[in-house]
Amino acid sequence: MCAFGLGAWPLASPAQPATAGQPLQLGVLPISSTRVLLRNYTPVQAYLERTLGQPVELVTAPDFRTFHRGTLQGSYDLVVTATHLGRAAQIDAGWLPLGRYTALHRTLLIGRRAGPPARLEELRGQTLAGPDTLTLAAMEAFDWLQGRGLRGGVDYTYLETPTPSSAAQALINGQSLLAVSSPQGMKNTPEALREQIMVFANLPELPSLLWLAHPRLAARQNVLKSALLGLNTPAAGVVEFFEATGYQGVREVKSAELAVTDRYLPRLREVLKAAR
Repeated sequence: MCAFGLGAWPLASPAQPATAGQPLQLGVLPISSTRVLLRNYTPVQAYLERTLGQPVELVTAPDFRTFHRGTLQGSYDLVVTATHLGRAAQIDAGWLPLGRYTALHRTLLIGRRAGPPARLEELRGQTLAGPDTLTLAAMEAFDWLQGRGLRGGVDYTYLETPTPSSAAQALINGQSLLAVSSPQGMKNTPEALREQIMVFANLPELPSLLWLAHPRLAARQNVLKSALLGLNTPAAGVVEFFEATGYQGVREVKSAELAVTDRYLPRLREVLKAAR
């Protein structure tokens, strides 16, 4: 796990459960670099400390697998994680949903502006580039393509890339026919690359990132939920957070929204098991 701080962000040992006088460990899924996460979440950290009257420490991990394992092991007190990972944590380890960001998750399939495929079937025998296979975008893309007769690892090859920009570069270089991205990923891609790519398909929208509390905090669940929803008020002082991330706000999460990613859980568990 990687502890946020000034200067370098060295790997640290797993966080211990918060006790009286100790900070709450807020684990944030590493969807961006540690520096970007720190910049974005520092106002949220300050708000939670004021509201809860307790220190809050921001922590992350080097990758999705390490973060999710830490979640299941109880290395964090609170987490901000992808919907399917949060749902798995709820089912497999009793984590308590507190809320979700208002903005919806959108997965995009992108192609080269100069000569995009005329139809999806052209992906057969070709390569699809995209993020870590544990991401919600990758999971949704695999499922969506399978529903159209294209199975990953059988009908096409998946090229895992470290950033949205590198996925776009794979398109331009001819390494892949299509790539998995998102509106945020497109936003973080340099303009010179964006001008050379186009949206090939918009996949169905899904709930965005979830906030959950470890079951050891069950007695404080309502207090934590109230504090989280308070991020929507001007007094919270987190306007720049929502502007930078595009998350729009926080709201309560419904059971049906949690269950919508259940179809991805078997694949998630298979990938995690294979990575051991």
